[in-house]
Amino acid sequence: MKKIKNNVVFQAMFIGSMTGIIGVLLLIMLLKMPTEEKAQDVDSVVETAVQQQEQQEQQEIVQVFYALQHGVFSSSESAAQFVAEYPTLNKSAIFEIDSQYFVWSRLDIEKVETALTVVPSAFYKKLTLHSSCPNAAQLQLPKTLKDTKWLTLQSVDKADTTAIPEDWVDRAEEVLKLTTNPNIIRLHLTKNYFEQLDCMKVTF
Repeated sequence: MKKIKNNVVFQAMFIGSMTGIIGVLLLIMLLKMPTEEKAQDVDSVVETAVQQQEQQEQQEIVQVFYALQHGVFSSSESAAQFVAEYPTLNKSAIFEIDSQYFVWSRLDIEKVETALTVVPSAFYKKLTLHSSCPNAAQLQLPKTLKDTKWLTLQSVDKADTTAIPEDWVDRAEEVLKLTTNPNIIRLHLTKNYFEQLDCMKVTF
């Protein structure tokens, strides 16, 4: 009888101990769950931010060019008057950037020393052309403007025209009536799209 009583007491103690242990474990799990969920939420937010940053970086294309600059003016009138004084600038273009008016006569992908022997005098100004346009062909414009085949329309297959803006061929043909120099063609096509598209920028 005493042995049975002892077994009952032991079983009661064992059950009580197990119940206590299980209770503690459940409490720990309950306390830990919000922390894990919060950590997962933080990780998710960070991952999303990184992905968005990568997408933004991928959606901007930049290329470096060199403009042959003859002057910079505070108004379009003064820039136009300067151009009118020199017949050699009859193929030049005036760019308005940050409320200043730049007179450029060509846009090169690298400096050409012989181009500096001109009247009026000039120097190369390094610039960066940025495109963040949502349209795929317009986004690629900085790269397209570097490729001579697109400028002179040589070896351009009709199937390739999906890589350029819809009005590219028409505009290039108009400039080709003025000159066959790819650096001057590049200058005028750049001016056209720079003025037409808010998603294209020029920085120095």
